[in-house]
Amino acid sequence: MKKENLFKRIWKKFTSLSWWKKLLLLAVILLAAYFVKAHFFAAPKAPQFRTAKIKKGDIVELVEASGPINPVNTTTVGALVSGEILKILVDYNTPVKKGDLMAIIDPTQTQADYNQAVASLSSAKESLAAAKISYDLAKLNRSRYQELYAKEYVSKSSLEEYELAYVNAKSALNSAESSVIQAQSRMDSAKKDLDNTQIISPIDGMVLSKSVSEGQSLTSGFSTPELFVLAQDLTKMQIEAKVSEADVVKIKEGQTADFTLDGYPDEKFQGTVRQVRTNYVSTSSNSSSSSNTTYTVVIDVDNENGKFMPGMTATITIRTQDKKDVLLVPNEALRFSPSSNMEKYTTTGLWLLEPGKEPHRVDVKIGIIGSDKTEITEGDVKDGDRVIVRENNTAAQVSSGMPRPGGRRR
Repeated sequence: MKKENLFKRIWKKFTSLSWWKKLLLLAVILLAAYFVKAHFFAAPKAPQFRTAKIKKGDIVELVEASGPINPVNTTTVGALVSGEILKILVDYNTPVKKGDLMAIIDPTQTQADYNQAVASLSSAKESLAAAKISYDLAKLNRSRYQELYAKEYVSKSSLEEYELAYVNAKSALNSAESSVIQAQSRMDSAKKDLDNTQIISPIDGMVLSKSVSEGQSLTSGFSTPELFVLAQDLTKMQIEAKVSEADVVKIKEGQTADFTLDGYPDEKFQGTVRQVRTNYVSTSSNSSSSSNTTYTVVIDVDNENGKFMPGMTATITIRTQDKKDVLLVPNEALRFSPSSNMEKYTTTGLWLLEPGKEPHRVDVKIGIIGSDKTEITEGDVKDGDRVIVRENNTAAQVSSGMPRPGGRRR
């Protein structure tokens, strides 16, 4: 009864208020209710950070690259004479033996040049024979007149006449001999040109490419026109992979390389690193002033089953090292820095979160970098410690100073 009377009195008092006082009172009541709910009935606050445990485990370092598959040995066959391609006897993938005829260049002009050179040589030899007879006669006459002059049977002027004839005959003989040598050289060259109208395979192999067609005219000059490319042995091939300067130092001859091909998506193949070339290639993009340096790593590949075709692109993975039972952290943890922290670090570090303590940073040294985890080699951390990988309410900043991997790793 007393509660009812109290309520009636309150209600009577409320109804007696002016309209603006009623609104003010209602606003005060609603505001008080809001603060009570927010303070006493709010949902539990979500954790500020997402963490992960440092755990011991195994890790593998893999260097990834790509490159074309090609035969180990290729030979380019070119044209050494000018002329029109009269006939082509091979095509792509044609097996050839050393000495096989592959194409014929029209020999009409070279045959005529050779015939002319043969005739010139024959004429030069005839001239040489005549010069030799004249020389022998002049030599004999000179000897006779020297004897006669010694006995004072002939005058000195007569002797000098025959000595001059001898000198002239000897000069003519030398000239004739030089003409024969030159004519022989021209004939040999013409014979070589005539032989070169027949394009012969220099090796046992297979035709990889053909750059000419019948009826095409060739001009040989300072450069030799390329006609065919031959592969010596398609059962032994190689991959020339381009590897970054950060990764190439980890690759050694004899390491196993796994690779895949787009043409065989469900298969994995193996090769062996044969060579790490010291020659480098530097490339730069139009959008950046920096350049990328890569090195060529040659990987031997067995192709006994004939699956691999020249020019296929291989995606290669080389296992450079692995470790067991080492401290591992997620890569995210090494890139994390609280959004409220403005300090820039030059060392690699982790942010630890311990119960009842504020997050704090610990410097560490790293070893193998995997695709999702990294080995910790030094630092005041242990198995089971919790490290922060990201913030729940804002994006984490990367300012830990963690060195980036030089290539793609797994």
